[in-house]
Amino acid sequence: MAGPTTWIPDGDEIDGMCPLLENPQPDCYCLKLTSLNIPRAVHYCLRDFRDCPIYLRFMEIENF
Repeated sequence: MAGPTTWIPDGDEIDGMCPLLENPQPDCYCLKLTSLNIPRAVHYCLRDFRDCPIYLRFMEIENF
């Protein structure tokens, strides 16, 4: 049996990890890791958080 593997970003178009990971919003993808949300969590939480609809909505609220 193979051992566990660690996901490592491949370096393509990475903005970095989402700052909301330290204090996630209730609807963040990282809090609801289902088979449907894992691809979204990887894409938005670990790569392109600036395109995430949850992050964008949070930033709108914070900027008012």
